[in-house]
Amino acid sequence: MLKREVSIPKIVMKKNKRTLVFICITLFLISNLYLSNAFPQDHDSLNLPEGAAARLDKGTIKEIRYSPDGTRLAVAGSFGIRLYDAQTSEELDLLIGHKGIVNSISFSPDGKTLVSGGFDAVIRLWDVRTGGLLRILAGHPNDINGVSFSPDGKTLASGGFDAVIRLWDVRTGGLLRILTGHRGIAYSVSFSPDGKTLASGGRDSTVRLWDVRTGGLLRTLEGHKNGWISSVSFSPDGKMLASGGRDTTIRLWDVRTGGLLRTLNRHTSWVRSVSFSPDGKTLASGSSDATIHLWDVRTGGLLRTLEGHTDIVYSVSFSLDGKTLASGSGNGTVLLWETMPTAPAAPSQLLVTLNQESLINANSRPLETSLLANYPNPFNPETWLPYQLASPVEVRIVIYAADGQLIRKLDLGYQPMGFYESRSRAAYWDGKNAVGEPVASGVYFYTLTAGDFTATRKMLILK
Repeated sequence: MLKREVSIPKIVMKKNKRTLVFICITLFLISNLYLSNAFPQDHDSLNLPEGAAARLDKGTIKEIRYSPDGTRLAVAGSFGIRLYDAQTSEELDLLIGHKGIVNSISFSPDGKTLVSGGFDAVIRLWDVRTGGLLRILAGHPNDINGVSFSPDGKTLASGGFDAVIRLWDVRTGGLLRILTGHRGIAYSVSFSPDGKTLASGGRDSTVRLWDVRTGGLLRTLEGHKNGWISSVSFSPDGKMLASGGRDTTIRLWDVRTGGLLRTLNRHTSWVRSVSFSPDGKTLASGSSDATIHLWDVRTGGLLRTLEGHTDIVYSVSFSLDGKTLASGSGNGTVLLWETMPTAPAAPSQLLVTLNQESLINANSRPLETSLLANYPNPFNPETWLPYQLASPVEVRIVIYAADGQLIRKLDLGYQPMGFYESRSRAAYWDGKNAVGEPVASGVYFYTLTAGDFTATRKMLILK
């Protein structure tokens, strides 16, 4: 495997702030002479025309959902939204309109409307029967990471990159209220079955329960580590809440008391999605370790592990009868699993594979592992560090000051092969050192170690 090492030069810092900034900018401009292939700093910079979908993740599937009546399967990602016949797997429609990746989708309770949110900071409501666009809701300033319909179909919740949750009137499109409290990205949202409570998971390692009627914070659930609670899901009876996060664990909470019931910890990497079966007896979880686990909700025991994906499992969803589980992954593949096989001794069986052939090709898998330029640049008290992996491997990024002083270590864990370039996949640095102090403006270096591969790049931080 290719190994490349870049030495970190020592630079004498000037005390004069203006001189320091001038030196930093000059060094940065010079360094960019050999970084002409730098990754776009933001999806808005792509200048996509209306109706075009940005293929930022080479066919990544971010969320997959069965319709309430079980007749359709919606798949969302970098290609837009695809609708399939749940019985025949025939593609019914392609919904295009978002500029960039579609992060989240949700069916209305009657199955007639689909809501979507993504990189372009807008929410779109679609007519499922015709594929027509019904309404656009604007208000989030950045990426929308989670959307959810209320059980009565009258209210819509959205969580965003701005750490804010918004509640919308579906009929009028008006903004009902704003919920604030998360100290980081509001990554996932889910209504309780009675519609009175909204759960949200954030980058601040907390799960929060909100009163939908008043917008008041009911309870904060703490226990996850390392931020990024990617998914929250209520049990069908509304008594339990499941949350999955970057700390590789799934936690089951008592909704009434807020108490932690149990922790499920058999995944080896980031838990991206959790979903209860319709009868509430089984919990499915998808992970960055490319596996799906099925859990016994009553005991917390692992029932079985489903293996077949070769990339991150971003989303899992049960069919109406609970007999089929759909899963979507980072390389654009949907797998349908039989969760209740007829033969008692048989493991869960793979029913069908839906490959997005128009999105997957030889270019969708990196030919070599590489480290790309950080973005945005240079005005970035926080920044993203994109990279590519040609094979699954343990990944670490270490950040140094220009004088070689260690600033921060980012242990990303075991990652499947793929493109880690978008803001939802690239390594994130909040611009702070190991003890949580913001770093000063200046030149920094970041080193990617992925197995035998090592590479270093320069970045400029200005505030």
